[in-house]
Amino acid sequence: MKKIFYLIIAMTMCAGNAQAFEYEPEEGLTWMGLFGMNISKLQNHPYNAKVGAMMGVRADYVLPHAHGAYITAGLDWTMKGGRLSHEALVTPTSEPADATSKYNLHYIEVPVRVGFRYNLSDEFGFYGEFGPFFSVGVGGRHKLSIDGDGAAVRETEDEFTFRAFKNVENLDKPTFQRWDAGLGFRIGAEYNQHYNLIIGCDWGLADMYRDDFRDAFYTLYGQRLSKVHNFNFSITAGYRF
Repeated sequence: MKKIFYLIIAMTMCAGNAQAFEYEPEEGLTWMGLFGMNISKLQNHPYNAKVGAMMGVRADYVLPHAHGAYITAGLDWTMKGGRLSHEALVTPTSEPADATSKYNLHYIEVPVRVGFRYNLSDEFGFYGEFGPFFSVGVGGRHKLSIDGDGAAVRETEDEFTFRAFKNVENLDKPTFQRWDAGLGFRIGAEYNQHYNLIIGCDWGLADMYRDDFRDAFYTLYGQRLSKVHNFNFSITAGYRF
């Protein structure tokens, strides 16, 4: 009886492998357009997670005779950053007002990854990929918003609204360096060889603080700042051409 049971298992595995080869992805180059949502966080920073958007394009090349292995590279525009809800003192004699501070960081990003694709049928396929990314900040601001009206409120908001990547020598206005790099992975599902749903995570490895800002903070307060890194979780829809 046991021999029959093991034989059935072996036959099932062989049938599954044969089916996998039957629906093996076609070799060659394809392109994909992407649009989706980010949930980003500045790690080791007091600001909380923030929702943003991303869009981009990918080039996937399925390697010949590799049974679904592929390499991919892309070009993305992506929003990252963080936000914090707190209270702000508009004038020395006023009551604290509810306020929100945000870092809105815009990057051009180049992901380069290796992956593997498995097709269940002619219509359904799954894949996973892993590799580095390289990005440069092309724009971004720190913005303070206060619940209230009046000239004093607007002046306070203007004081703490500044460019996030500009080298400002002011410890009350922490700014970041433009360059970032790190590692990320994606898992995705594809329907009808066109429609994709992708989930991914990216971990930035570069310290976002500038060296001169970090040194000035240490000189004034005698304390070393923690290294701040980008973290990003994304949900993306894609269309393969």
